Amino acid sequence: MPSQNQNQGTSTNGSSIPPYGQQPKVFRESQIRELEQRIEIVIAEAEELSAKAQLLRSIPGIGPVSVVMLLAEMPELGRMTATEAAAMTGLAPMAHDSGAMCGKRVISGEGRSLHHVLFQAGLADACHNPVLKAAAERMKQRGKPHKLLIVAIARRLVTIANAILKTQVP
Repeated sequence: MPSQNQNQGTSTNGSSIPPYGQQPKVFRESQIRELEQRIEIVIAEAEELSAKAQLLRSIPGIGPVSVVMLLAEMPELGRMTATEAAAMTGLAPMAHDSGAMCGKRVISGEGRSLHHVLFQAGLADACHNPVLKAAAERMKQRGKPHKLLIVAIARRLVTIANAILKTQVP
């Protein structure tokens, strides 16, 4: 292991390049800012993407990261049903039934990275968005677990985003 760690810092031409984990934080942050600017430029240049991004930003709780992820991972958002949108993000409960056995419903499906981003947005909205906060309180009073509550709020966010893109009304 020590030789492996030693070799990570050496390139083939003999110069010493620090591994990614050891690069200064400032350098990594500048790279992130540069990538974010490039993404914004691409969205601004494409008329359809720009219009979709503006509509998505009008939703409380959907921030710049969520907008970019939704546009990149789900270009068909706005042309599908709410159930299909939830399934594509990995936020729809899937049945695990077989014959007479009735299993638990768990979330699964595509869009793992999108699922994580929307979970964070749902977490924020359950506390700060007045409409979704009320829904979260009702679920909490019915005894629903916290994680289930946040997933339900994230699913509602996807449903709202789909509806707004479908109707083109913020």
